[in-house]
Amino acid sequence: MAQSVTLWSASADTTPRHTYVAYIVFDVVLGCSYQWYESRSQWEQSDGLKIQYGGEPATGTGAAWIPACGLLEGTQPDHPARELWSDDSEQSTPGTGKLPFGVINESADRVDADWWSWVFWMVTRLEEFGASREAYDAMGRFKASASLAHQAGWLHRPEVEVRILAWAASVGLEPRSSSYKVNPTIDVDSAYAYRHRSAFRTLGATAKDLLSGNVTRMAQRWRVLILGQPDPYDTYDWLESVHRKHGLQALYFFLLADRGPYDRPLDWQQPGIQALVQRIAATSTVGIHPGVASHNSSDLAQLRQEIKRMETLSTSAVEHSRQHYLVQRMPYTWNRLEAAGIAHDHSLGFADCIGFRAGMSRPFQAFDAAANRPLDLTIHPVAAMDATLNRYMGLSPKQALDALEQLADEVKAVQGELTLLWHNETVSECDEWKGWRSVYEQVFERVC
Repeated sequence: MAQSVTLWSASADTTPRHTYVAYIVFDVVLGCSYQWYESRSQWEQSDGLKIQYGGEPATGTGAAWIPACGLLEGTQPDHPARELWSDDSEQSTPGTGKLPFGVINESADRVDADWWSWVFWMVTRLEEFGASREAYDAMGRFKASASLAHQAGWLHRPEVEVRILAWAASVGLEPRSSSYKVNPTIDVDSAYAYRHRSAFRTLGATAKDLLSGNVTRMAQRWRVLILGQPDPYDTYDWLESVHRKHGLQALYFFLLADRGPYDRPLDWQQPGIQALVQRIAATSTVGIHPGVASHNSSDLAQLRQEIKRMETLSTSAVEHSRQHYLVQRMPYTWNRLEAAGIAHDHSLGFADCIGFRAGMSRPFQAFDAAANRPLDLTIHPVAAMDATLNRYMGLSPKQALDALEQLADEVKAVQGELTLLWHNETVSECDEWKGWRSVYEQVFERVC
């Protein structure tokens, strides 16, 4: 059983930032009981492993010491120490490799890492606050290539968890036993390729195919609508058979937005869509897939409308969400979801590269670093998306499987959670997705 920990901040009174980092370190990753002390004398007399944050190391206490650069004591989104990197040694930095938020240790003639500030900066995504325009893509998404994790070679590891566990080992703190977990999740952007569309849209799509000479799609539409063959995007039974084979249960996120430049779902009022949601909801957890337009809206009306549609179809409260195209801005997106009553968000990943955007694989409570308050919203990080592997990274099916297995190995090393994002149409063997059904068929054999 993990031992208890007592904490004392020597540099300033305990702030919400101190409390939040302790939550990430001890609640989320290590599973250790801990207690903050405001009084040094009470802290010194307490039992358990003593941790001192900031100030000069308290001699004679046997406490583990973590230097403070000032980020956690303040309210600003950044701190000059981010540009100062620690020395690469066991004495100055937990784990392997340098970290930002260095603190000059004149007595030891070295630069120590305030790794708690780095944890806060990574997990709250302070890195993305006020980033340059070049850091964002055309859809306003923060790019993986602009992240420190990518530049420093951390992106493919849950680096925050790696460093916390390395520090725990260095001070003799044994974490709570945990189990590696794989979470399949499915986004339903286009529930069907041809079925359950209005006559107007079917005629329009047919005319478009005629003008472009797309004989293949015309023939496929004819076989589905006239001859009664299965719709190629109706892959739900097959997906569920894969999940059952490996003892997994998936979460499904349905796009129910109004049609627009980025949001092109089927009409949520179509009986076929209603029947599909109810069918999936009978055996799996379902959530909302908020559209790009509702995210960029000046108010919450569209988001709440989409949630209400999901509640109508599933006949239950909606607690889970994932942003369409992974469009998100922190803490703006997190605040909107909290205000709309969402309890769990599954959007925290990069569109252009697989990996761990916040250095975390485990779920954790969101924190608004601008308002300095924890949010009533749990974040479930996404490690990899099918479109990222194929469209953005240009990997072959075999290369994708190898990359996913490498991610899994990194998550297994910290006994974390590997969350995968797939779409119903990407296992259809249609167009750019020919050959990719085998990836989903084999991935769980490689990562479970």
